[in-house]
Amino acid sequence: MSSRMGARLTLSLRTYRWIAYAALATLVLIVLSGAGVRLTGSGLGCPSWPDCSGTFLPELSSHVWIEYGNRLFSTVVGLACVAAGVGAFRVRPRRPDLLWPAGVLAGGVVAQGLLGGLTVALDLSWPVVIAHYLLSMTLLLAGAVLVWRVRGAAGEGVSDRWLTLLTRALVVYGGVVIAAGTFATAAGPHAGGAGTGDVVERLDAFGVHTLDRLIKVHGHMAAVMGFAALVVWGLAYWRGSRGTLLRALSAVCLLLAAQGIVGLVQYYNALPAEVVWIHASLPAVLWVALVWSWLAAAPAPARQPTPPAAQPEPALVR
Repeated sequence: MSSRMGARLTLSLRTYRWIAYAALATLVLIVLSGAGVRLTGSGLGCPSWPDCSGTFLPELSSHVWIEYGNRLFSTVVGLACVAAGVGAFRVRPRRPDLLWPAGVLAGGVVAQGLLGGLTVALDLSWPVVIAHYLLSMTLLLAGAVLVWRVRGAAGEGVSDRWLTLLTRALVVYGGVVIAAGTFATAAGPHAGGAGTGDVVERLDAFGVHTLDRLIKVHGHMAAVMGFAALVVWGLAYWRGSRGTLLRALSAVCLLLAAQGIVGLVQYYNALPAEVVWIHASLPAVLWVALVWSWLAAAPAPARQPTPPAAQPEPALVR
């Protein structure tokens, strides 16, 4: 009976692949949703957690439902990530390489829920908000790795050592640039409490010049990243890469160009909320493309030397 039950609870890799896709897709969407909560000033629309002002059926108010709707969607994300974590142990034939990214998804999404509650309890304190966002990037990393592996490690491998090193350096630097952007946002005017009349403490390390300085530092870092991405793309093309790596690097270059345009528009138009929402959401997609580039830049496996063909034995001469 137990063996029959165990057989029913197993998953084929094809079925599990859709669970991994769902986890990654919802993780990207929750970043867009969370940014929308902040940019509409609805961050404290529900001042308590996990309920909303003592009820799970809050009043019909736009700011309340924007924040509460994000919480409800977080439940969908949690279910997808936990399903990915549990399902990885039920895939047959067994795939040990799926366990660690799936485990990060399951454990990380629980931590993300608790951190979200702490964010509300601490009135959108900017260090906690930054931690909340960076944990989302960590979950996206695990989700991208998981999808890559269930797809069968779609990369061809890179035989050029310099191309591998430069691609991976670009990915690491990209992570630093995204993290730096969170500090610029923490100093900005969109703290998440405007819609409900709540005053939220902002990052104020350099007094009245904090926002301008952080925007310029972040902007210069992003510009360097854009030029570096073009150099790495050019090297990949010149060295004959036409597969997954070139496509991933192309996506990185296009997303950086779009992000740069959006960044300039928001800067010269006094940071309108709608444009800032796009600028805060695009890094989720950019980060997935960067992680994909890292994975596609894996060194090609060394070719095993072909054993010499067996020589026929000479015929005996009589």
